[in-house]
Amino acid sequence: MKKKILVLLTLVLAAFVSVVSLTNINEAKNEVASLKKIKKKKKTIEEKMLYAKERELYELGFQINPLTGKIPLEEKDQEYKTSINLINTKSKSSAVSRSFTSRGPSNLGGRTRALKLDVSDATGNTIIAGGVSSGVFRTTDGGASWIKVSSNDEIHNVTAIAQDSRPDSQNIWYYATGEWSGNSTSLGSPYRGQGIWKSIDGGLTWSQISITDSDHHVFDSDFDYVNTLEVSPLNGDLFIAATGKIIRYDGSTMSTELEIADDGTGWTDVKIASDGRVFAAVEGTSRAGGITTSATGNGGWSVLAKNGNPSGWSAAGRIVLGVAPSNSNILYALFENGKRSDAASDTYEIEADLWKYDFATTSWTNYSDKLPDESGGDSEGNDPFAIQGGYDLVVSVKPDNENFVVVGGTNPYKIEDITSDVMFSRIGGYVNNLSYGTYSVGGTDHHPDIHQLFFDPQNPGTLYSGTDGGIHKANVAVPSVAWTSLNNNYQTYQYYHVAMDPQSGKDIVLGGAQDNGTTVGGLDYSTSITDKSTMVSMAGGDGVAVGIGRNDGSLRYYLGFQNGTMYQRKSGFLEITPDESSSQFVTYFYLDPDNNESLYYAGQSNLFVTHDAENITSETWTNIGTLSTNEFIRTIATTRGAYNAATSQLFIGGQSGGVFRVSDPQNVTSLSTEAVNITPASATKSSNTIVSDIAIHPTNPDIVLAVYANYGINNIYLTKNATAPSPTWQLVERNLENHSIRSAAITQVGSEITYFVGTARGLYSSTDPASINWTIEGANDLGLAVISSLVYRPSDNKLLIGTHGNGMFETTIEETLSVSSFNDDLKLSIYPNPTANNIFLKSSLINTNDDVTYEIYNLIGKSVKKGQLKDAQINVGNLTAGAYILNVKSNDLKQSVKFIKE
Repeated sequence: MKKKILVLLTLVLAAFVSVVSLTNINEAKNEVASLKKIKKKKKTIEEKMLYAKERELYELGFQINPLTGKIPLEEKDQEYKTSINLINTKSKSSAVSRSFTSRGPSNLGGRTRALKLDVSDATGNTIIAGGVSSGVFRTTDGGASWIKVSSNDEIHNVTAIAQDSRPDSQNIWYYATGEWSGNSTSLGSPYRGQGIWKSIDGGLTWSQISITDSDHHVFDSDFDYVNTLEVSPLNGDLFIAATGKIIRYDGSTMSTELEIADDGTGWTDVKIASDGRVFAAVEGTSRAGGITTSATGNGGWSVLAKNGNPSGWSAAGRIVLGVAPSNSNILYALFENGKRSDAASDTYEIEADLWKYDFATTSWTNYSDKLPDESGGDSEGNDPFAIQGGYDLVVSVKPDNENFVVVGGTNPYKIEDITSDVMFSRIGGYVNNLSYGTYSVGGTDHHPDIHQLFFDPQNPGTLYSGTDGGIHKANVAVPSVAWTSLNNNYQTYQYYHVAMDPQSGKDIVLGGAQDNGTTVGGLDYSTSITDKSTMVSMAGGDGVAVGIGRNDGSLRYYLGFQNGTMYQRKSGFLEITPDESSSQFVTYFYLDPDNNESLYYAGQSNLFVTHDAENITSETWTNIGTLSTNEFIRTIATTRGAYNAATSQLFIGGQSGGVFRVSDPQNVTSLSTEAVNITPASATKSSNTIVSDIAIHPTNPDIVLAVYANYGINNIYLTKNATAPSPTWQLVERNLENHSIRSAAITQVGSEITYFVGTARGLYSSTDPASINWTIEGANDLGLAVISSLVYRPSDNKLLIGTHGNGMFETTIEETLSVSSFNDDLKLSIYPNPTANNIFLKSSLINTNDDVTYEIYNLIGKSVKKGQLKDAQINVGNLTAGAYILNVKSNDLKQSVKFIKE
């Protein structure tokens, strides 16, 4: 049965094949022909649910204690506390922090359910938004740039944002966490929300409302999943649409106003009219399902609709609401109706109903027949109106016209006069009802899967959208709607794997991201890319493992899609999935970074190889069999440098804790007999023990790190005789004993070896983990993001970091310098911070002005100002508002500090 499902999922690759809405701008025209060969098909809701379940199991596999099959909650909690403590310790230490540069994508956004314009800004340029796995961002220039304002050590699963609109309270904001459906890092309980946060300074800083705190590893609180937040314009009460409940917070007490009986769970929504009237919706399939209202939200609730009343009302799931700002009596309700389109049976249905309520006349009008069903044909998950089981569902009303309505499901649509117009018209998402290409009227792509549609109250024709592709805006009061991307340093991508150009000095990077396919960036990739954090989409869908190969200056890229499908891209795209292969959910393969013709594909327990990667086809792989333990293959690494049959090694990590070594890998014929089992003796070897990464020293193949992802077991092992018949391993987890380890790297600069491990809570390093504790890296940049992938290029000491939620970063490894190595009073400090004009520096480093230089970088690594330091101060008044890195250099000393320009 599993085999059949995998085959089905492989065929379904279509789902992702927007697949190949590719975008190397210089080559796009040449690639169109090759892309036509790839079948394009949107996932059905059943297939989407199956993929969601597989994604859940994939993520859970990294976290469960393999001996118990459960996630040890105490250990995860201790992991978090240890990480916070290490951040605090690092901030007080005298060590000079490494500088991390964002590699983006600064121009592409990820899933966004929370978006709000600041009503106190008459220009409409201040916006606060939240990524489902990346935190809260704020812009004061209309989306030209964003600054992350939520703490890096807080939960990142932002799902709702609200502002107190009362004139004397517009500095008060709230955000909530926990996505009820859709987040790969929250499915199955690994990363639920942890409550609600409040800001009293316009969204610049945030603190948690303490009574909403919970253990986010288990569903133990009403605030683990929050769908919507609204603030009453009457008294500032906060209304919370939690899972199965509507809760009111008056600043000190939480009161449950509505709930599904017997502590039931399900979708909820809440909206508040301009006169303070509260409307609440509870999932239609529950006994409390329907819509209720209260004049203030403090008791006095009455039912407006439930199944069967009014006649024809039949909600089968999620219900969302939209109130007309120009008329507080008008309410729209859009809800899942239980119908599904199914291409296999040639059945195509509008998947939602739309009703309008007039409180003045207490009457409902059914406008469901105006929801879109475009002429000329249908396509599953696209047309007629599709909502993916309520995963994407939203309705909003133009501020100055109660009859101008927009709705969102897979695609967004508008109707300018719902009383007289015949049908909603498409304004984004997919290009039309017969294609899964991307809507790009005006030249900017708009992403499908619509979660938020919000009108600008100052400019009623302007609509903002929050989608699986970030934030866009458009004037929807015109016949031809063209979107503008606001994904400018709105860094929210969830990478599984990353890769870099193997050639020294080249800056091309590639990444496979959940929900957002494969992206590529770098000035060396395309002349259309103007900075190192800009990326373009190489393929849509869900990304997986990636690789970049070079041969005589020509580049080729390796990428794939979930459940096994793999492609090579040179002048065009060629599917190279090995015949008769299966795969783990996130397809895994490994390209030898120094011998680019050697390519390895993990077909579950079988290893497929080629040493002619440039010319590989699906038929020309060699299956060299399974490990002696027959366990699934989870990670692969090769020794660095030019291939040498006498010294080159291949290391393999399995899914039952096994670590294996293969000598002369280009000539191996039988994995089961030639792979030597060198698993650490004290490592757990039970099923579902995942070796998540293996790192090899760049010049000494005897020095190897093997790391394990699971909680509750030994996680970090080091050997310094890896090529011996029976290597000696040392457990070196030290102060990271409670961490889930996801990735690893070993670097050497000069005489200094540095070991790096990426965890579920940030990046750490140690120069000697056998005797020196691990210290956190990039606390102000990477924070406590999941570090899913580490790639090191020894030729120029570049380390590329892939995160699951905050995109990519890079750093250049240099020998560690400690400020205390020179003098303790060399510590660099600046004030004021934030600043509007001048910053003043304090350090003995700046006592001599004529040999001190400075350079200021923005967070995407672009130099914006530099010069000679004078009078220990720098004027930054001409910089745009945002966050910056200041580098100060004198002779051989270099110090860095981060500051905010207001």
